[in-house]
Amino acid sequence: MKLRRLDARYLPVAGTLVTLVVLLAVGQARYSTQRQDFISMKLVSNLLIDNSFLLVLAVGMTFVILAGGIDLSVGAVVALVGLTVAQLFIAGWPAPVVVVLGILVGTVCGSIIGVLVQHFDVQPFIASLAVLFLARGAATVIGTRSLPIDDPTFSALASWSIRFGEGRTSWRINASILIALGVLAVAYLVLHHTRFGRTVYGLGAADRGNAVNLMGLRADRTRVWVYVISGTCAGVAGILFALYTKSGYNLTGVGMELDAIAAVVIGGTLLTGGYGYVLGTGAGVLVYGLIQVLNSREGLESWWTRVAIGAVLLAFVVLQRLIAVRRRPAVAAATP
Repeated sequence: MKLRRLDARYLPVAGTLVTLVVLLAVGQARYSTQRQDFISMKLVSNLLIDNSFLLVLAVGMTFVILAGGIDLSVGAVVALVGLTVAQLFIAGWPAPVVVVLGILVGTVCGSIIGVLVQHFDVQPFIASLAVLFLARGAATVIGTRSLPIDDPTFSALASWSIRFGEGRTSWRINASILIALGVLAVAYLVLHHTRFGRTVYGLGAADRGNAVNLMGLRADRTRVWVYVISGTCAGVAGILFALYTKSGYNLTGVGMELDAIAAVVIGGTLLTGGYGYVLGTGAGVLVYGLIQVLNSREGLESWWTRVAIGAVLLAFVVLQRLIAVRRRPAVAAATP
């Protein structure tokens, strides 16, 4: 019985790894040449560079979903942060101050959602939707055109990288990769090695009726803090996206919140909360990026990427549901 529980607990993450291996195998079979294999450090490097902002966004979303909530505002927050940063640079503010203020914009947005959810008993869907409109509207008020970022310090950070190897096999690590992996590492330590992390998991389990997981844990503060973390990650993601595009635009990040949710679910975190792993979220982002790469290599229209991601997401949602149905009799039998 204990082994079965362990198997069911890790089954979504195992599905993520299988999906990742299948996509890599397809790419290796179709696109490897005598000069270069499809599976290479260059592929991993490019995936992380192109999706570093999504990884940070998905890490923040993992906290929220594990706690049984949802945050629909993060895409709009990325846009607001990008435009705020661009305008502050135009006004002549120094880069370190601009970066800190940009991240604080995300933190404030997340704090608003957390307070609404915990202290005003507003449903997370409604609270985050309200902040989505607020952030998107504020971004539109700041500007409706793409604002280039020409600050020398910011541009130097955007172009900085360490290159390994030579020729076709060369690959590189840039600042965005280091920041994204740093956020992932900190999130792992917090979720799996702190009392706060145990409370996050307990919140999600309690929302499914297993309140015993919250005995002795401060649920009220934690429920606010998961949204603060999500908002802060959205602020960091906004900075990374600005580094990636060297601009700010009010329509940036439309649908990005759905991409983050998809990456979290594909990474094995249950939408109902309480179960999941932030490292699985990292794998989910890689799956998302690989689907984009394979779609591009096939020469297909970009909307086929959405179709493929939707199909994979649907499969994982069905898998989660089957796991929940199988676990229900065991939980009922164990309840006195």
